[in-house]
Amino acid sequence: MSFFSEITSALHEIFSAFSQPVVWRGRVMNAIISEGQQTVELESGGFVPDGTFTVKFLEKGLYGEYPAIGEIVEYNGKQYRIHWVSIRANRGQVEVSLRSVDQ
Repeated sequence: MSFFSEITSALHEIFSAFSQPVVWRGRVMNAIISEGQQTVELESGGFVPDGTFTVKFLEKGLYGEYPAIGEIVEYNGKQYRIHWVSIRANRGQVEVSLRSVDQ
């Protein structure tokens, strides 16, 4: 097994254990949510980021489409705008930074 195959396998395990649903381009996607250093609000269902935070998508689940700056992602019933994208093709994941649409 190659090094990248091992990393991809590990990413799949991480995503299956820790991912949360987000909506991007009308599709429900599983993503890893990394809450930012700003504030978080306690709402029904847990803590919800309020401000800027990072979302990581499993690259394979994007089917060759990649998020773009300015697009909307919905998480926990709220809308966030993508303001930064890190795409390292064939590395297993795509990372985006989101900011509340209300800000």
